[in-house]
Amino acid sequence: MSPRCRVNGCAKTRAGHSLLCSKHRSRKRRHGHEEQRTISKSDLKPFIEKVQARIAKQPEAKLWSICDQRWDIVTANWRAELPKTIVRYVRAGMKELVRLADTASGRDVAVTVIAMYLLQDYDPRLFKNEMGFRTQLVRRVRSLSGTSFSHWSGASDGRDRRAMKELEPKTAEYLSSLLVRLFGPAGVRVAQLERREEEEQRKERLAYYAALGEVK
Repeated sequence: MSPRCRVNGCAKTRAGHSLLCSKHRSRKRRHGHEEQRTISKSDLKPFIEKVQARIAKQPEAKLWSICDQRWDIVTANWRAELPKTIVRYVRAGMKELVRLADTASGRDVAVTVIAMYLLQDYDPRLFKNEMGFRTQLVRRVRSLSGTSFSHWSGASDGRDRRAMKELEPKTAEYLSSLLVRLFGPAGVRVAQLERREEEEQRKERLAYYAALGEVK
């Protein structure tokens, strides 16, 4: 009898030499983990709004302009001439970042990355492991550009369809390392600030209700 896929509850047989069936092997390739679900635009929207509100609250903070500058420097240099390397997935990642820069602003990319860190801090159970988080981060950033999608018409109803073009896993991993290096520290810092403010608000509410109880 052929061995079963290692995912709990999956009765399908393993594909080739993999420990996973073909369905879960494909999911791991696309999402970074065989049980990682897609982080949707609606999942991330509240956290993007939190980042945007923080920027609006303190627009003169140097962090935002530094994020813009870091993006502009990397993409401008690579647009002029990609660094010479024979490693295929590295060049593919560089080209993907330059294509993204042609259609999305550095600020939108930074806000998306920072929002992903906020989401991870708020509900870490959404991510099966670090690779799941990083792969979803890349997918959300790539969704900012229409060039990341393939488009076609439905065979039966003629409606437009689209699906995100898949990257090689190593290309997605390299691209995630670039984004984390550019904006990861900002994401960690903003997540810390959000957590601290939420804790302060919680204490204020508790103090308020405690004061209500003291009134006779």
